[in-house]
Amino acid sequence: MTTTPGQPHSGPATVELVELIGISASFTPLELEGLVRTAAEAVYGDDDDLSTRQRELASRAHALMAQEAEDTVESPGAGYAAGGYARMQAIKNWLNTQALAVEQEFTALLRTLFPRAAYMVMHIEEDDSFTLRRAVTAQGTPVHLFDDPGYRTPDVPDELARLWRCFPQGELDLDQIVDELREAGVTFGSLPEEARDLEIDDRYAYVPCIDLQVDVTG
Repeated sequence: MTTTPGQPHSGPATVELVELIGISASFTPLELEGLVRTAAEAVYGDDDDLSTRQRELASRAHALMAQEAEDTVESPGAGYAAGGYARMQAIKNWLNTQALAVEQEFTALLRTLFPRAAYMVMHIEEDDSFTLRRAVTAQGTPVHLFDDPGYRTPDVPDELARLWRCFPQGELDLDQIVDELREAGVTFGSLPEEARDLEIDDRYAYVPCIDLQVDVTG
């Protein structure tokens, strides 16, 4: 509020107008206060104490957030006035698209290094990371065992090494690429039964693998 120096203030306070943007513009100030209280009670209180009105407000807000995400353009670099939630979803979708593109390039690299292999079989470690275990034919015959020193990892062609190595003097860490793809949201299929070694593989368990037979770049 504003007053003249030396004079007592009389009358109502001057309230600055605030422009609400995003999904906030769909609610009245009283409803926004209700949403704040709902969030606080949901986190620190008891969900059973939420009123029907609070649940209705939360449902409206969630529906608006979901619709905003659907209406957002795919490219996170485009200029648009959208809420943070929508931007986060757009960036997530963009990163997932990029991860799938890297998976295609990685599959092409593995196909070059192991031309006789049909599948790259992976192992899930105790910390849930993925590591390459063996390269096999469509019938399961090993063509490379990653944990066997008797199998020498093929040299990466210079042009591919320049694309994949972080540092020119560093070796290409295939396990690191696999696990980074997993962390980026890439999901791997399960090794078909006909390509499994049933002496070490469970017939029905999920055995992650990369299918080299499918030309994912096409």
